[in-house]
Amino acid sequence: MPRRVLLLSLLLAAASGPAAAQAYALGVAAPLSGPSAILGEQMVAGAAAAAGTRATVVAADTECSAEGGEVAARVFVQERVDAVIGFLCTPAIEAALPVLTQAGIPVVDVGVRANRLTNRRDRTGHLVWRLAPRSDAEADAIAAFVRENWRTVPFGIVEDGSVQARDLADEVRARLGPESIEPALVDNYRPAEEVQFPLARRILQSGVTRFLAFGSRQDIAILQRDAGEIGLELEIVGGEQLVDEPGETDIAAGTRALGIFDEAPEAGQRIEEGYHRPARAATEIALGALDAASGSSFAEAMQQATFPTVLGPISFDGKGDSSRRAFELREWNGEAFVPVPQS
Repeated sequence: MPRRVLLLSLLLAAASGPAAAQAYALGVAAPLSGPSAILGEQMVAGAAAAAGTRATVVAADTECSAEGGEVAARVFVQERVDAVIGFLCTPAIEAALPVLTQAGIPVVDVGVRANRLTNRRDRTGHLVWRLAPRSDAEADAIAAFVRENWRTVPFGIVEDGSVQARDLADEVRARLGPESIEPALVDNYRPAEEVQFPLARRILQSGVTRFLAFGSRQDIAILQRDAGEIGLELEIVGGEQLVDEPGETDIAAGTRALGIFDEAPEAGQRIEEGYHRPARAATEIALGALDAASGSSFAEAMQQATFPTVLGPISFDGKGDSSRRAFELREWNGEAFVPVPQS
């Protein structure tokens, strides 16, 4: 059965009147089939919104696979796009980059966090810049919070025993250890339990009340509930997982999370979900670099310029990682995560 490749060529013009001449062709590499298709559709919509009448948007399905990434790259070469934005999956972008780089087509990555993507750029020569946070950005942000807020007070770490949570705890400790900032208690728990009284009692005996909590939102909510039952009030700070959808039991008001948050739309504006805004920003960056490259090269423009985007001003370092501060500290008020009040 022949492989299905979904190619969308969207000539974007004003709602009325003839189509305007296009300055550029922009590729969007996105999963447009399979379980991640909704995320790919958000990316295409975001790119289209930013491109307006300035570019033809060519969207190719990566299928979140190495084979799909290579096929998408060859579509972009055939369509002679000026730049590509997108990619959510590491295998897809790693297969696409050699093809695109050989054709001289630069890429602004939206969703792949693997550190090696930019760490190896000098060796590979790949034309890639990353808007997505690095995989170590969450640990960097959490460690910075501890330095700024808990350096001189006892704090602990609790995690659910998963590889993700254990690695995050280890990475945070590795960043703080050389500065002699050590947790007073490190403990773990069995996830997806109906109660967490054993952990709550161990915490009570330790006397520590401030915790970095790495696990699901539901598990942390149950820990808070059970701690309250034995008269223990915990100050909890977590990572991205606390921003997930709530379960039957929800986290307590005052819980803080370092996560990636979308701004609430203003009155009359529609909600831009998921990867819509990052794709818009990546498109704004790509088009801005293409404009600037008229007198230099795309790479020089990416290295030297600061780009105004829907996510704020963004520049790139020598590795190709963006200046975007993706992880922001917010506080749950019982209904939403809101900016932490300045003291």
